Amino acid sequence: MYKIKILSRAIDSITSIVDYIAKDNLFYANQVQDYIYKSIRLLEEYPFIWPELDKKYRSIVESKYKFKIVYRISGKTVFIVWIYREQKSWK
Repeated sequence: MYKIKILSRAIDSITSIVDYIAKDNLFYANQVQDYIYKSIRLLEEYPFIWPELDKKYRSIVESKYKFKIVYRISGKTVFIVWIYREQKSWK
């Protein structure tokens, strides 16, 4: 099993996404947040299942709520680098 480390930039991204959605719909914002963390937890067991962005990064493409989770793997640790809505660029 892999250890998950969520970097501060990714935490800020989650907060920003959830706060933005909560302005219109708090229930939906909570659903999105739960789904993001559920997706992150999958990386504990299956970090290599999602495609590479380049040689260093991979991403979970979540179509239900339209977000991507960018991460990298180092040893037995998965670093969550950034989470963004599909219309934004990760670089």
